[in-house]
Amino acid sequence: MANRKAQDKLIVVKHKPGIKRKRRLMFITGVVVMGAACFWLGEAQSRYLHKQTLAKLNALSIEYGALKESEAKLRQQVANLESGRVIDDLAKQEIQETIRNHKAEISQLETDVSFYQKIMAPSNNAKGLQVQKVELKAGTVKNHFAYKIVLAQVADNKAYVKGLVAVNLIGMQGDKKKIIPLRDISEQEELGLKFKFKYFQDFNGELIIPEDLVPEKIQVVAQSKGKKASRIEQSFEWKALIKK
Repeated sequence: MANRKAQDKLIVVKHKPGIKRKRRLMFITGVVVMGAACFWLGEAQSRYLHKQTLAKLNALSIEYGALKESEAKLRQQVANLESGRVIDDLAKQEIQETIRNHKAEISQLETDVSFYQKIMAPSNNAKGLQVQKVELKAGTVKNHFAYKIVLAQVADNKAYVKGLVAVNLIGMQGDKKKIIPLRDISEQEELGLKFKFKYFQDFNGELIIPEDLVPEKIQVVAQSKGKKASRIEQSFEWKALIKK
């Protein structure tokens, strides 16, 4: 009987609603603070990338202007020496070689400046995910080609874009048309290449073309994810892409 009375005793625990409310408030505050911190870090990184891109564009423009000015001075120097008939063939060749090198550098700078300008302020109505550039360069080994593919987010680049890009080689094998994925002719193991960027991202590697295949085109298919998901598909003529 005594044992039963002991078991029937009630344990009274004081109810403290204030503690629960305090803990709940602390949890909510922590979530809000963490969210604000993540947002601030994202915005800070975005501003930093934007400044970096603009700084690169400005630096290229300055370098381009300096090279153009240097080229003009060299041409004037050649003209002055020729008019005074005090220039020998060797000196003339050296100056002309310098001018040729300047031209090559200027051409590359013009390409780079144009690339950044198209991303930051496109002249046409193209917006969003774009295949900005595809390049091929013949290697020292037969049927080996270095490739470079550049994806860009044009004009509408306030947020990151991510997804997958597939690259295919289209060509003739005998009398049959073949579509060969990148992973079958390169060291790339996955069917698609992952991308995540705000302004642009490039992909580099090497293609090894089968002996009995005649390449015709490079096909690039990019698919982004998220609320503004989009799909772009472009084909590029093989012969037009080749750089010796």
